[in-house]
Amino acid sequence: MDVSDLYKYAENGMRKITGPPCDWLKLLNTSEWGFRYYDKTLNAWNSFEKNDVFVFHSMKQEYLPQDPSIKTGIIGIGISDRKCCIKDEPFDGAFTPAGLRPLKLHFSNVWFFGNVDKIVNESISTRKSKGYSYILRDIYNLTYNAISFSEMREHNCSIPTQGAVARLRDDRSKNLMQLIKNTRSLNPVN
Repeated sequence: MDVSDLYKYAENGMRKITGPPCDWLKLLNTSEWGFRYYDKTLNAWNSFEKNDVFVFHSMKQEYLPQDPSIKTGIIGIGISDRKCCIKDEPFDGAFTPAGLRPLKLHFSNVWFFGNVDKIVNESISTRKSKGYSYILRDIYNLTYNAISFSEMREHNCSIPTQGAVARLRDDRSKNLMQLIKNTRSLNPVN
């Protein structure tokens, strides 16, 4: 699948997923995102279909000390492939406890705007063993070139800041995709 497919699928609208930078590093490694098991996220997860387009909103750190120089905003985009629910997920060495996010969404294609070519594709547990500064370097590279909220407001394509997942309004979705096409390089992960 190439980027033209992304643009075609995005014509049906987009959703956003919000999470901390460490979780985006995990997605970079696994092409998978996990949601907590709440009614609202379960309802959203149940509505996901193959080839849905999701933008990736990176928020402030959740598991590591706050660093004001880490950019927040939209850092990438992906096309969904399939979903599954893993009730008894074994601990994978990441920052979140085992089983915290059992509603899984797999992506067939993932693109980030940052310097993914400078990031070694390895598990979060391996990154953790190398230390905070190693993880921080990867986070800086991943969030580099994020679409900020001020840039989104300028182009009338702001996304909701709250909530793990949300469907974007059609006009915002179209404006955001146009902004991505015109201003960002899409660096493929898979």
